[in-house]
Amino acid sequence: MSSLVIAYKYVNDEECLVSTFEVEGDSFFAGDLIVFSDNSKSSNSWRWYFGDSTQVSFRPRVAHSFDKEGEYIVKLVVNNNCVVKKIIKIAPKSYSINKKLIPKINIPSRVMEGDKVDFNDDTPGAKSWEWRFGDGSKVDSFDKNSSYVYDSPGKRNVSLVINGDYKHVGFKEIFVMPKKESDEKREKYKSAIPWNPFQGVKDAPADDKELIKVVKGPEIKNTDRTKLLEIFNLIIQDRVPYEDFTKYFCTYNLPAVVYKDNKTSSLKEFYYAVKNNKIKIKEVTINKDADDCIKLIMVSKKYKSFF
Repeated sequence: MSSLVIAYKYVNDEECLVSTFEVEGDSFFAGDLIVFSDNSKSSNSWRWYFGDSTQVSFRPRVAHSFDKEGEYIVKLVVNNNCVVKKIIKIAPKSYSINKKLIPKINIPSRVMEGDKVDFNDDTPGAKSWEWRFGDGSKVDSFDKNSSYVYDSPGKRNVSLVINGDYKHVGFKEIFVMPKKESDEKREKYKSAIPWNPFQGVKDAPADDKELIKVVKGPEIKNTDRTKLLEIFNLIIQDRVPYEDFTKYFCTYNLPAVVYKDNKTSSLKEFYYAVKNNKIKIKEVTINKDADDCIKLIMVSKKYKSFF
């Protein structure tokens, strides 16, 4: 929620006719989008400072999200002569899960290597889809209904994000069975290059850079599942502080951590759970966006104690 502490002053001899600005938001948690606006008729220029080291905005109506909890002094400079301030209180990010919003992936638990697998979604109100079929961290398809061919046997974790809601992600584990020997003999005369129905599919468009600036951490290059597992071992040995851990992610877009039971935690909560040896990690899968930022860390774990 926001705290309505207001201060305004003159910065020269001209009269200051603006005494406040509007703040709109469904909630005031870390990561929530909040709209700030000045509706005064006498205004003709604006400069918004959000108190969190992000870029200045120059419009009468702007949207902004705060990455961390705390109190922020939001300052508006109008017509270069009038300053209005408000203190905005941001609560810790909410990780409550509404199970009704989690997409359901209806596919067989076992499929055959080389066979086409159909993926369909009938979620009411769905307008966008992000399918990841378990062969990598990038999005495989943005279509409502899609298909895929697995070219090697083994376990896959399929995930579905609807309407960009990374808080409620659908997961389904499937096992790709090796094809029979007779099938392999017939396939040897075909091309060695597996059919990829999603070749050339573009990545998801980047977020509006005017609202949220993408800043990659200095260690983000080549960060993958194997690299993260190495870092987790160093965290357990107390050799990687939290500040250094965040260097492997995008500064203003830290990932959420989702467990196999659909429970979630913040990256910071997950770090200290690993550091204090409260969880044992069995398996890790990551999802990246078009900016190469890790948006989701999916963890299969063994409980030692609950945090």
